[in-house]
Amino acid sequence: MIVVSDTSALSCFAELGELDLLHRLYGSVTITSTVLRECCHRSAPEGLRHFLSAPPVWLTLVADPKPVLAETRSLDPGEASAITLAWQNRGSSLLIIDEKQGRRVSLDLGLRITGAAGVLTDAASEGLVDFEATFQRLARTQFRLKSSVIDILRKRLDERRIQ
Repeated sequence: MIVVSDTSALSCFAELGELDLLHRLYGSVTITSTVLRECCHRSAPEGLRHFLSAPPVWLTLVADPKPVLAETRSLDPGEASAITLAWQNRGSSLLIIDEKQGRRVSLDLGLRITGAAGVLTDAASEGLVDFEATFQRLARTQFRLKSSVIDILRKRLDERRIQ
């Protein structure tokens, strides 16, 4: 399986100090050149810029797929490149994406997706983080998530623990 990440999820994990969760959950994560540029922009979290100044071996950088899918042209360039890469590997890809419009396009394309909150819930399910403490820390970042979504994720986590 190829795990492709968009910029927003990486920014979220950097703000939480949890970038290593991606490695611990998936082994490796792939980003496009455009996602890398967005992550290194001066507006990106300092922790993310520092992390990418010497990327770990588990983070794979690939050239932007050409051409990007027509369905992605209204999206930001990083989203478009990540979605296109996931679509090119659609039989075996997982796309980590958070923006509403990008998620909608991804689902319309039939892609398997998750978001930062889904990754954090999976990490909690694996015992890698404490769900409540992590989501409290998440609330103190720039990442926005409705409390109703957190309630749904908490319920899913509880159901996994019962099984």
